[in-house]
Amino acid sequence: MLDFRFNTFLTLCKVLNYTRTAEILHITQPAVSQHIKYLEDNYGVKLFIYKGKNLTLTREGEILYNFATAMKTSF
Repeated sequence: MLDFRFNTFLTLCKVLNYTRTAEILHITQPAVSQHIKYLEDNYGVKLFIYKGKNLTLTREGEILYNFATAMKTSF
């Protein structure tokens, strides 16, 4: 089973907005930030970067997204 923080990660990947992710998941925006920071610290990589005002996945973020998506669909 995937860690609950992966659900936050996958949602953020779809909407690319921390505030909107928090609204969708019914949690606070700081909680979203903490979930992403935990995953980044755990894997030792940056998952998202801002290009101007747009949030985008890093290459490592794309790899984790593909892994998490595959794991989620296998359950």
